[in-house]
Amino acid sequence: MSEKAVAVVDTNVLLNLATPVVDGRPQAPSGADPLKALLSGYDVQIPASVLGELTDATGSDDLLAAAADLVLQAAHHLTAHDIDAQIDEPLDYGLDRGESECIWLANELEADLFITDEFNTTNYLFVNLALDDRNILFTTPHILCTFATHEILPVEYVEAVLTYYVETKGWDTHYVSQLRKQYLKE
Repeated sequence: MSEKAVAVVDTNVLLNLATPVVDGRPQAPSGADPLKALLSGYDVQIPASVLGELTDATGSDDLLAAAADLVLQAAHHLTAHDIDAQIDEPLDYGLDRGESECIWLANELEADLFITDEFNTTNYLFVNLALDDRNILFTTPHILCTFATHEILPVEYVEAVLTYYVETKGWDTHYVSQLRKQYLKE
């Protein structure tokens, strides 16, 4: 059996993958667990600051806190790296410290994937510029489509969860449509 591919993941990716699992509203898709798919399919690496951001998101009774709680319950599947001493300040691209640390970690580990949710902003271009290997950049909708392609998650679930994210998170409809055409066509 081959080793798992290394994926460096930012906080929002983990929260977004956990959200449909903890969302009890009728519009939330059910029948699969995208967070579990990521954690079981990849060797997930994070800066320690991601754990801090997740902890900061807990403590209330909203959906974000529930998602953060779920991710923290699965934290034993994450490998955290203390890289505070490695980076003096965030990259000069308008990215926050956590995103900068994730990019640094992806470059340092020569990760197979860096997964971000910066695709709805111009920061996506800056992330792309900062990565040593431009081919490792993935987004949450992209990795979900990849899960469907590799039969890790059912195509029907991925279709439903993409619609859910477009409606609840404001994900870019055109971007998601292009991914659907490329990955989910029959």
